[in-house]
Amino acid sequence: MDTIAPEPTLAPLDTIELTPELARKRKSQFRIIVERFVRNRVSVAGFLIIVVIALLAILAPIITRQTATFDPATDTNPFLILSGPIPGHPLGTDEVGRDELARLLFGGRVSLLVGVATALVAIVIGVSVGALAGFYGGWVDTAMMRVTDAFLSVPLLLVLLVLSVAFSDGSIFSIVILIAFFEWPVVARIVRGEFLSLKEREFLLAARTLGAGDIRLILRHILPNAAGPIIVAATLVVGDAIITESVLSFFNYGIRPPTSSWGTMLDDSRSYITTLPLLLYLPGFAILFTVLSFNLMGDGLRDALDPYMTQR
Repeated sequence: MDTIAPEPTLAPLDTIELTPELARKRKSQFRIIVERFVRNRVSVAGFLIIVVIALLAILAPIITRQTATFDPATDTNPFLILSGPIPGHPLGTDEVGRDELARLLFGGRVSLLVGVATALVAIVIGVSVGALAGFYGGWVDTAMMRVTDAFLSVPLLLVLLVLSVAFSDGSIFSIVILIAFFEWPVVARIVRGEFLSLKEREFLLAARTLGAGDIRLILRHILPNAAGPIIVAATLVVGDAIITESVLSFFNYGIRPPTSSWGTMLDDSRSYITTLPLLLYLPGFAILFTVLSFNLMGDGLRDALDPYMTQR
């Protein structure tokens, strides 16, 4: 007599062993991105340096309160001109007796503000142009990309030096607009490439079949999937804008006195490179570490936001 084998029973869900593969699938996308980023120690170091620099700039009035320097542009001491590090002035004073620590921190505020604001303006313009060109294609793509190519072919610093004389009044706002006007083409190229690769995907065809319009397709379906490259591009634009502003200010075409930035500090201190080189090295290293940190963080974000990247 044949025996009937018992039917296999399913184990309760709470008794199923949670393998590493299943555990990884249960993680949220944000947690996966954070874990990928944290594995890149160099990028984490860059991020921490940016946080420290930003906090020092934000807390500048509190930090410099001990030196009685609330406005480094006007708080001068004619009896302490070009002094080295002394009590009350840990980084010394400049050629008119202004506290160098205060100038460095308040100048960092201006440089960071220029970098971040320029990145935001460039992202808005670049995403708009790249999204329209990549989504609609045809003559729209051709026209917009030819304009983008024209901007990319311009010798940036030379044109900025000329335009800053005619259109810039030395204010932060004018410098931000001027630099962002030439930074958006790089972002537009990146966004266009992402839209070209995403607009024919199955999920987009399904959304179009369900009646989604062009604006909804762009804003709700394509743009969120292109957020990774856009975020990475923004970090790189911040560093590039800080360098560009510093170069313009170094040649007296950028931020004008009494406002100080790291670039103006370099310009003011170049005459004292042999007598008091600390005045030149401090803003120079501040620019170096800030821009390098943004670039390192951008590299880490690029790897962390790559959906095909499973490990460093």
